[in-house]
Amino acid sequence: MSFWHIVLKSLWQHRLSTGLAVVSIALGAALLVSVVSLREQTHRNFTQEGLGVDAVLGPKGSPLQIVLNALYHLEEMPGKIKWTYYQKVLASEVVESGIPFATGHSYAGFRVNAIDERFFAEFEYLPGRRFSFCPEDGGRGRVFEARDEAVAGADVAKALGIELGGTFNPTCGVNPGDPVHRNDLIRFVGILAPTGTPHDRAIYIPLKTFYTLEGHGKEVQEMAIDEEHREISGAYLKIKRIRGGVLHPGIQDLKYNINQSTQAQLVVPNEVRPRLFGIIGWVDRVLLGIAALVTALALLFLFVALVSALRERRRDLALLRCLGATQRTVFGLMLCESVFIAGLGAIAGLALGHGIVAVGCELIRVETGLRFTPFYVSSADLYLLPAVALLGLIAGLVPSIQAYRLGVLRNLAPVS
Repeated sequence: MSFWHIVLKSLWQHRLSTGLAVVSIALGAALLVSVVSLREQTHRNFTQEGLGVDAVLGPKGSPLQIVLNALYHLEEMPGKIKWTYYQKVLASEVVESGIPFATGHSYAGFRVNAIDERFFAEFEYLPGRRFSFCPEDGGRGRVFEARDEAVAGADVAKALGIELGGTFNPTCGVNPGDPVHRNDLIRFVGILAPTGTPHDRAIYIPLKTFYTLEGHGKEVQEMAIDEEHREISGAYLKIKRIRGGVLHPGIQDLKYNINQSTQAQLVVPNEVRPRLFGIIGWVDRVLLGIAALVTALALLFLFVALVSALRERRRDLALLRCLGATQRTVFGLMLCESVFIAGLGAIAGLALGHGIVAVGCELIRVETGLRFTPFYVSSADLYLLPAVALLGLIAGLVPSIQAYRLGVLRNLAPVS
């Protein structure tokens, strides 16, 4: 009988304790893998070069709130800014172009954003990538032209079963129970190709439609033709580049001047995101701590199981010694069992962890529009197996040393 055959037979003989140890390690490893994978993918999604936006011009308030609303279609804008002030900023020598927008409407749980039609031709949702209506990319239809036309993001169209020619009435607000513009029927004329960004979860209408929706009142409706009193929620700004693709250094002066004013503020997304991660960072640490604790307890269970198994197998090990097995063989037998159990638990944990990520990916996509993948290879995937195997080796050292020192004659008597 070969050495490895003895190892496998021993594990099968103690299959209950072996199985419990494997399951315990797998649960801890799965939690570790899923937490690290989702955390790393979250950081990657929220740091995609500002999702193609150099800066956002928004009202006074929380910069983080502005970024979440403008780029991720979450939260609400803290106010409005004057159209004339936006035009003043647009005339700056460091600003290449701007796309104004107005938020605050919704439909069936999705945001309805009023925006300039240049958004679809000039805006880069990721560096170098623009929106598409081409059927080859998964899009359909065209850009809106009339005030009663709209374009739907890919996820919105999929979730609501939207077809070209379908209609809807926007809600004035983003909360359940907000009033509906029942006399403003808007028709879908375009469905965007999937982008893998939160823009897939929004509906877009012409900017002037925002001002002419019934129920906004005469003051708002007059903004459609009166630029002096017109207000917008904000604007995406593209900053001029200098040599090497670096943002124009004048952006810092522009940002300072705007932020010192009482009219608006300029937010650079890449400067705001660390604040977001600082807010949610404690959640990462707590989950990682729980995962590490579960894994440690599982390895402790493995240690206890091996020590318990050693007591039951003293006579078997003594017989092996009588049949010619050396002390090193017995030592290696116990150590290999420990490493095998730990390794099997780690492999099962990897598979289970990616299964958890697969479920989490879909939930996150539905809620935020961010694209995650269960096949993402995180740092936990790279180091988990060798790390757990090493810990299994350490956990098996004490019972292995005890087996190595086991007295043959003293343990040949039947165990009572």
